[in-house]
Amino acid sequence: MAVYKAIYFDLDNTLVHRARSISVYARRLYDRYSTIFLNTNPEALEAVISKQDNGGYLAKGSGYNSIKEAVSHELHKHFIADDRLSVEQLRQHWIENFSNCAVAMEGAYELLSVLAKHNFHIGIISNGAHKTRVMTANQLQNIGKVKQLVSSEAFGIKKPNSEIFTATASAVGFSANECWYVGDHPINDIYGARQAGMNTIWLKGFHDWPDNLEQPEHSVGSLLDVLDILLAGCEK
Repeated sequence: MAVYKAIYFDLDNTLVHRARSISVYARRLYDRYSTIFLNTNPEALEAVISKQDNGGYLAKGSGYNSIKEAVSHELHKHFIADDRLSVEQLRQHWIENFSNCAVAMEGAYELLSVLAKHNFHIGIISNGAHKTRVMTANQLQNIGKVKQLVSSEAFGIKKPNSEIFTATASAVGFSANECWYVGDHPINDIYGARQAGMNTIWLKGFHDWPDNLEQPEHSVGSLLDVLDILLAGCEK
């Protein structure tokens, strides 16, 4: 039976619940500019943000170059009728505050605690700007259990390219087949890690599994279910 030494996680919609984070952020935005958002409410802001955020993936054909651009422009278009609050101010508020509104996925604290007690090396491999990845991860109560965080910006290559997975493991002395990877995205997370040679666990509930993609080795409905697989030393 294989000996597994490390486990890597995606961040958004794996260790962090992005939709719940948006809800917290919408309330913070509303409270900051409550004198301007007189004719709306946090729930309306949240609805616009969620549509543009699209689960952390800029929607195809959105017409914008980034989520922060889409969110700031659409908020301004829907709720701002004068020049008291600019698109740029909304963009800066998103940049400076959204990551700090991160809400941990249910079970994240317990999962990281148990894995650390079993001496797993715990890491994060996440697409996105390094600063926001660090800021988001730092909201996790048990972030001290995470020994390695690699962002696509810092590494220079995005998931699902297998190199970001293999190089991250190799940097701390592990081969890919000694590692697990847990994520919510079938292509970026599971396909990418599997191509690198890692063992994978798909966290269901955020993306549909593509018909043309080989089924995942393991799938779970919640983070704590990951423990049943890891601690049993389960192999495909």
